[in-house]
Amino acid sequence: MGFFPYLGGILWGFLTFMEGFPIPPLSRGRSGGGWGIYVAVVLIWGGLSMIDWMIHDALIVDGTGGAPAIGDIAISGDRIAGVGNPGSLEVKHHIRADGLVATPGFIDMHSHSDVLFLNGSSLLHKICQGVTTELIGQDGMSAAPLTETSRGPMAEMLEPLAGSLTGEWRPWGMEHFLQAMGEKKPSINVATLVGHCNLRLAVMGYRMALPTPGELRRMGELLAASLKQGALGLSLGLIYPPSSYSDLKELIYLGKVVREHDALIVVHMRDEQEQIFEAIAEMITVGRESGCKVHLSHLKCLGRKNWGRMPEILETLEDASREGVALTFDQYPYTAACTSLSVLLPSSVLEGGWRGLQQRLGEAETSDRILVEMKKSIENRGGAGAITIASLQTSKNQKYCGKTLEEVSGEKGRPSEKAALELIVEEQLQVIAIYHSISEPDVERAMAHPLQTVGSDGIMGAFPHPRAYGTFPRVIRYFCREKKLFPIEEAVRKMTRAPAKRLNLKDRGQIARGYYADILLFAPERFKDTATFENPKQFAMGLEWVFVNGTPVIEEEKIQERFPGHILKSHL
Repeated sequence: MGFFPYLGGILWGFLTFMEGFPIPPLSRGRSGGGWGIYVAVVLIWGGLSMIDWMIHDALIVDGTGGAPAIGDIAISGDRIAGVGNPGSLEVKHHIRADGLVATPGFIDMHSHSDVLFLNGSSLLHKICQGVTTELIGQDGMSAAPLTETSRGPMAEMLEPLAGSLTGEWRPWGMEHFLQAMGEKKPSINVATLVGHCNLRLAVMGYRMALPTPGELRRMGELLAASLKQGALGLSLGLIYPPSSYSDLKELIYLGKVVREHDALIVVHMRDEQEQIFEAIAEMITVGRESGCKVHLSHLKCLGRKNWGRMPEILETLEDASREGVALTFDQYPYTAACTSLSVLLPSSVLEGGWRGLQQRLGEAETSDRILVEMKKSIENRGGAGAITIASLQTSKNQKYCGKTLEEVSGEKGRPSEKAALELIVEEQLQVIAIYHSISEPDVERAMAHPLQTVGSDGIMGAFPHPRAYGTFPRVIRYFCREKKLFPIEEAVRKMTRAPAKRLNLKDRGQIARGYYADILLFAPERFKDTATFENPKQFAMGLEWVFVNGTPVIEEEKIQERFPGHILKSHL
């Protein structure tokens, strides 16, 4: 660390001692352990004045939304030691930014990387986008808590979205799950929500029913325990059974538990199509009656019949905010959604999961009703030609990945609803599809709104949605630089400081002294997404440096196999 920093530290310690600076009692004596502790503290102070990295002459976009400014950034350990003009310091490594943009690392408000973290993945598809923090446990489904009876059904629900776990799912609470992720030494930071499906499956099983008072109390206790152990909030998947079987009373009750822990409800609403205003009204009521913060996942108007409704939706959110309901939302920058093919089914037939569906398909009357409802759902989502099969589990059906449901229907020689149901049955519900059913003007209106943050909602697979690889650079390349919806400082605020504040992440999401050194360096004209719907597995390009907690994971555009990520927990 150099001689002079140590010398400075020793001199500082000596002078404060002689001047009568208030020093802890153990360090006042000149013999024994007390003096040794004092000298050790002084030496550490001197050593810390050494700077590990100095970024010179960067165009700093600090995350607050303020105007960019040229300056230096000093990094010591995992923190930012100084910003602007830190002065003359001894530095180990220098980076000449020469006008490159420096921003905080991006925070993905909607990630499905739960299993990737448990499997020890390097998450290169996220690092190349500049993502340094992810929020997992989305859509009502999280990897914890799990019980002996709930782990099987939860794996059945979670793995199509998050990938197959290496090894077996085991019963554990939130604390043990976070510990397991930490033992894998993640490459980026990760925080999690508690899944509503987890609570229901642990307490009630897979029943289409409302909880008894005792069951509701036990769900609240399990939620409270998970929040105390570090989860940042509750996620609702109100389109997915068994979360969809809840009523307003249940949601308000759980919302009050969330409020008591100063946490957040993140919700996949009940409807994003014809009943979207009713779905929004439900969550506004939950926020108002419980007092908790509410964050809407992947806000959109789904289906051609609903296009053009976004201005009215945003006005509704603004009205609720003015009334005191703490509302925000996230969004991905694309005109296609991506989720399970089983959303085409009526939720009532999924009671009991895969086994429950099998039983109902054996009933001719129910089977006919299912096909009628599926045909309607396919039409509402833009028709069979607008639905692309993204991932399947069995080898015999892999030939359909990347094909539209219309093409699958032609190859099978069956109507689209029958072809879809056949795939769902053969794959035992584990089919992911891409739905091209969102309008570009609605995307732009939501993207420009100040309550908006960014979430990739990326789901991996054989033929994934390009949002898994390109979400964050696309916001800067397309909506900021090309469409000019907002300046770069606003784009960065949406992806850094705004989500950090919403999640109560201490000392993150901003380039400021004392904050964690999650930092990106790039030239805006070179930072771009390359993933497309036709060729989705393409890494983003143009990041020159990516620091995660002060450690570079991209260094001069070269990916480094390093794992400096932290497990981020609630501060209770």
